[in-house]
Amino acid sequence: MLQEDAITVQLRLEGLVVLDVAERPDRIDVATMCASKVAACPRCKRASGKVYDRREQRKRDLALWGKTVWIHLWKRRFRCLYCRRVFTEDDPACGRYKRTTRRLRSAVAKQSQEATVRTVARWNGVSEGLVQRSWLETYAVPTPPGKPHAFIGLDGFCIRRPGVMWTGMWDLQTRKPVAVIGGESQKDVQKLLERHAECQHVQAVVIDLWEPSRQAIHMALPQTAIVADKFHVVAQAHQALQEVRGGRRLPGNQAWLMHRNVERLSPAEAERLQETLRANHSLREAWLLKEGLRAVYRAPTKARAARLLTSWLDEALASGLKPFQRKARSLRKWQQEVLNYWDYPLTNAMVEGKHNRVKVLKRRAYGYRNDRTFSLRILSLFHTD
Repeated sequence: MLQEDAITVQLRLEGLVVLDVAERPDRIDVATMCASKVAACPRCKRASGKVYDRREQRKRDLALWGKTVWIHLWKRRFRCLYCRRVFTEDDPACGRYKRTTRRLRSAVAKQSQEATVRTVARWNGVSEGLVQRSWLETYAVPTPPGKPHAFIGLDGFCIRRPGVMWTGMWDLQTRKPVAVIGGESQKDVQKLLERHAECQHVQAVVIDLWEPSRQAIHMALPQTAIVADKFHVVAQAHQALQEVRGGRRLPGNQAWLMHRNVERLSPAEAERLQETLRANHSLREAWLLKEGLRAVYRAPTKARAARLLTSWLDEALASGLKPFQRKARSLRKWQQEVLNYWDYPLTNAMVEGKHNRVKVLKRRAYGYRNDRTFSLRILSLFHTD
């Protein structure tokens, strides 16, 4: 017996009318037909109301009250009065050649954003293939950008060990992904830029200190400013400092204090750090160089920053500390890109955070065998935030 509140089943399926409803212990059967009285002939495009015959199609809908809902759609075949062709009317609720309703596929696709394909299939009692197809139908075509990309972030991330890298391209204004491509070589990055970046609109591209990316930008976007990511520049000094102390564990948390920003130290922590530095001249010199590079980014103007950076490079080369000498030679090659930060104060902090989410997505699925599906997952994950 039907529940009292289901005397008239409100399917809310556009274009269908309910003919009959039957509730059984494990399912609900709903007989329906299309509300329209006429249909357009696919050959001559003229409307026809001459019904040739009716055929029943059984289609799956979202569950109701914990029971499976089956829609028995009586589809009509019409005969065109002009060209005499017999054709079947369209299905407004499911779509052509579909055996499930659009809202069921949409719900399944939404669930698969947060759970595995197998889990969603078990929840809904459908096949894993339907879950996968529903996801592709809903999310495979991301929303195009409203305006051309002006500021872009490029960064690589590992999708499979050992060393299988992809490159992600992000719009730093909208915080949305533009595209991802397999590989991080100059050829790969150049192909990515040529496809998705317009030379006349892109003003700046933020990258880490990766030479193939810089060469690719020079080739694809010769007039675009390249900004070296602030985090990766400062990280050069931290890496050199760690090499100077040899990665040794120091008493207490003194190693941690050396890498902490000086302005964030409490008076007690600053005193303990000073004692450590007074006992070791090399560590003191390395720590001062680390803080000196950080001080470059506190410069109010580009001219002041250029003088500080040049002074820091000279001090690092003359310090006698091989790790800092090596980092200074590297940064000297990137001097212009570092100083472009004062023209375009952009970083890849957002890009790094999004790529961490990509890694979580990968691990949650225990990896992806299909690269196309993985790339679509990445794009849809952020286009639907």
